[in-house]
Amino acid sequence: MATHTNYNSWGRTRSPKNILSSFRAGTDASGTALTCNSATSAAFATENQRFLTVHVKTYQTSFKVQGYMHASGEWEDIKGSPTINATGIWTVEINGIDKVRFVTGGNTTLFAACSTF
Repeated sequence: MATHTNYNSWGRTRSPKNILSSFRAGTDASGTALTCNSATSAAFATENQRFLTVHVKTYQTSFKVQGYMHASGEWEDIKGSPTINATGIWTVEINGIDKVRFVTGGNTTLFAACSTF
């Protein structure tokens, strides 16, 4: 009898995958967004995806997305990514970046997901 293994690899995803938590929406089961208050957020694994989609609900000042590569061991602004300065949905290419974090000078509320396509 053949057995099938359920793979848990960090491969392609059909739709954006929430990177803030294991829940489908938000950072908890009730769908609460990530809130950054004049600081740098925690780091979130991108699982080797290609695009980061950020849904900005509220913001006080513009903010940036920083990336981390295990190969260099350092955080840096993602070149070519926009300075996010309005509510709405933003897409950032993160090909080859292992982790991301959000750097803001004010109160920001957002959702974030990664996808291959």
